[in-house]
Amino acid sequence: MLVVSLGGSLLYEGEKINKGYVEAVAPLLKGKAVVVGGGTLAKKYAEKARKETKNEFFADRAAIRATRINAAVVAAELGEKVCLSFDDAAFVASRGGTPVMGGMLEGLTTDAVSVLLAERLGAKRIVNLSKVAGIYDKDPSKKGARLFKKLAYAQLITLANKFDERKARTNFPFDLVACKLAARSKIRVDFADGRELAAVRSALSGKKAGTTVR
Repeated sequence: MLVVSLGGSLLYEGEKINKGYVEAVAPLLKGKAVVVGGGTLAKKYAEKARKETKNEFFADRAAIRATRINAAVVAAELGEKVCLSFDDAAFVASRGGTPVMGGMLEGLTTDAVSVLLAERLGAKRIVNLSKVAGIYDKDPSKKGARLFKKLAYAQLITLANKFDERKARTNFPFDLVACKLAARSKIRVDFADGRELAAVRSALSGKKAGTTVR
């Protein structure tokens, strides 16, 4: 089974759910295992918790709640319920369903959750969908940012080690823990721009991705 890490920011237009996008992307996710990120909602929740508690643990916990709200939106469109454990997801998959998850544990991003889910299901490929085409040598909004077409696990780990701050909503496109987990199980990770449905279809089919890590 293919695992998809769906960036939560893709679900939003401003601060509201983009229903048109959810309706368009859901059929493409059918039959895959999906882990949904927090996006705008997680940023809002994490910042509020961080301000009130001055504690990163509780900022993470707030962000997890946001990911599960987003996961519920996607799950509802697919006629599913949100899975709250890896074993629950494996059970849904074994019944031919589409497992949908959000965050699982403080300190772990949904990207890391997607790799752990791939390990649990025995999947050998993950498609990471976000608002960028793939992995760049620096912030893609900066002039001259270069997109990597292919990367080895060690190269991705080096980049993640440089940019991943390990704080809710401040992470590198694929965080350090996720990178190391993918490397240990040799799980291929394809990155694509989730805003472009043609790019999503291509990445899901295994034909072409913005960046491929293997």
